[in-house]
Amino acid sequence: MRIAFQYTMKFADISEKLVEQCGGKGAHLGELTKAGFNVPDGFVVVSDAYFDLLKYNNLESEIDKLAQSINYDDYNDIDTKAKQIRELIENAELPPEHEQIAASYSDLAKEGKTDPYVAVRSSVAVKGTSISSFPGMMDTYHYIHGAKEVVAKVKECWGSVWTTRAAMMRHQKQVPYQSAIIAPVVQHMIDPDVAGVAFTANPINLSEDEIVVESNWGLGESVVSGRAMTDFFCLDKATLNVKTKKISKKLIKMGMDKDLNGGRKEYQVDPAKSQQPSLTHSQLEQLGKAAKAIENHYGSPRDIEWAFEKDNLYILQARKVKGLKS
Repeated sequence: MRIAFQYTMKFADISEKLVEQCGGKGAHLGELTKAGFNVPDGFVVVSDAYFDLLKYNNLESEIDKLAQSINYDDYNDIDTKAKQIRELIENAELPPEHEQIAASYSDLAKEGKTDPYVAVRSSVAVKGTSISSFPGMMDTYHYIHGAKEVVAKVKECWGSVWTTRAAMMRHQKQVPYQSAIIAPVVQHMIDPDVAGVAFTANPINLSEDEIVVESNWGLGESVVSGRAMTDFFCLDKATLNVKTKKISKKLIKMGMDKDLNGGRKEYQVDPAKSQQPSLTHSQLEQLGKAAKAIENHYGSPRDIEWAFEKDNLYILQARKVKGLKS
């Protein structure tokens, strides 16, 4: 007999303690929302929903058989079998509770509008450990709209537990695949003019007296993925004065695929803007203040993803800076 449960949780109901239910990204977006930071509204499809999908379709034994047969010394074998597992997940029949995903998506509509654009983002963790992020290992989708498409992208996020790179990383870190948690985040899509990352401790010299910012036009995906040249700013944390800046020739940016009216596309930067600073002094000051407030909230240096849309600053992620002694 199936026991129904709540598939989704709103950011406003989530705290950083719920990592095993909401993954690292989802837990921190909830924490930041509750703390009053400007986070685009959204919800998390809780980790139990992924395991429920597997159970509902009797996939556990089939996946285990494939997983145990992977030869990790043979890249083609990893790639082939990871793809087979991914297809099992993406083609699986959805349990009745999946309707809660569409309902939660509809609740994001504002001012009578329907089918808002959203990002569907992977949020991960490992059971029984402090691991709450695998940057770049699993999939994120931008400018998604319509309940049917959102649910499909949630399934693809579930399937991305078995990307080749994720399978290899788990093997290298000796993480059992059964311990991997994924809880997709569905979040209002903003259309950034500029976006990037901010570290409240310098990841180069490990100074906790500096804030480092990297930025580019458009979506922050070009910064996080390393696909584009980015502007670099180093701020004095106490005064927020700019100590160092390096303005790159920014050739590409990412934004909505206007031909398809959805999804992400790479664009050439307008030559007139390619060598202009992507952040103004005022924006750097606003970002620096927000970064310091986030660090104070957590009590430790943070690696922050952010975006400006029409001079409104949005916080998209905040995780602990790695590699520091403290």
